[in-house]
Amino acid sequence: MKPCLSRRALIAGLAASSAAVPAVARAAGKQPAPDLPLVVGSIFPFSGPLALVGDEAFRGVTLAVDAINGAGGVGGAMVRLLHQDAVASADAEGAVKALVAKGAGLILGTGSSALSFAASAASELANIDFIELDASADAITTRGFKGLFRTGLNASLIADQCLRALTGMLLPGWHLALDKLKLVLLFDEGASDGSFAAAMLKVCQNAGLPVLLSIGYARDAMDLTAQVGRMKRAAADVVIHAGQPNDVLAFYQALEAAAWRPRMIIGAGSGYGLGATSYALGKALEGTMVVAPPLYAAQGASASIAAAYMRRYAVPPRGAESLTCYVGTDLVLRTLDEMGDKAGDKPAALPAALAKLNLPAGALANGWGAGFSPAGQNQPVFATTQQWQDGALKTIDVTITPHVGAKLSLG
Repeated sequence: MKPCLSRRALIAGLAASSAAVPAVARAAGKQPAPDLPLVVGSIFPFSGPLALVGDEAFRGVTLAVDAINGAGGVGGAMVRLLHQDAVASADAEGAVKALVAKGAGLILGTGSSALSFAASAASELANIDFIELDASADAITTRGFKGLFRTGLNASLIADQCLRALTGMLLPGWHLALDKLKLVLLFDEGASDGSFAAAMLKVCQNAGLPVLLSIGYARDAMDLTAQVGRMKRAAADVVIHAGQPNDVLAFYQALEAAAWRPRMIIGAGSGYGLGATSYALGKALEGTMVVAPPLYAAQGASASIAAAYMRRYAVPPRGAESLTCYVGTDLVLRTLDEMGDKAGDKPAALPAALAKLNLPAGALANGWGAGFSPAGQNQPVFATTQQWQDGALKTIDVTITPHVGAKLSLG
């Protein structure tokens, strides 16, 4: 007998637990919890250069599971959350196998496109549904997998928002024509940031915006002095940088060593929205724009999640990754819960249920909605433009926070 729950076992188990509930208890909305929990696996980098990003993402998943269990679980079953560390794509297959061996019938992840490619492929082969919460490479959802869904952003959506930051804020504020802008694209050549770079070049081409320099560097690069030297000689106005947290530090160190800065930096990589980056760089980060998933708000549903975060971890959220992964996890688990008796014994029941979702923007706690393309990409999702101002990361989209103005220069 297999030690794991496949899609068939997962859905059948949920249906069986629901069918076993007496009609009176079901009508009262109080279902006795089954003996067996619903085992959900997760794969995030808990070590290596993305450890802080992975840990923050996992905290969001944990909080969503806590909330679901506090409300009675999924179909009356408590959710048992497992996690596996994976640093590189070579670790992903082993992580999937370990989670399957422990009984996981659903896997969440990963915050890293390299991990997502490998983990989702291994999950598909194991007949386990895989939900990508926060890895952005466009190609993740172009492989025809039946059990793969992405609840968050892809690289093209991030690139589109970067273009809007340029054409809707900086160029009008500087009274500068599109063809006069000296734009540089700096990126880590890994799966996530390399995918973003390709998407950014495409949207610039379509908009008629010339890219003065496109500079890639190896994932293990420790020094960006040469790259900054090229930007300085080209007198760049704007640098859009997509890189890992350590790359952000290396970039700003190289800028300081060169005694030069562009007029604006737009960060599109995983390190730019972390409080730890602000702590490390201090005033050097002031004015830097960030394009990323929505931030926690001061009021509303996301503020309640931030309060739950504070109660559990005794510190405020360290970045928006936890919010992004909370809303994705919550969406999937609530979809499972609402399937109830209708789930039956169909291996594809969860993907079919997700595919039918039609929640408008604003339905989820971070302002997103839910509606998946045939390829599995959530569509009513968006990136926001943010900026480090007075040591805090603030949303500066006029449609979201009209009272927060954008600063048009660094410092």
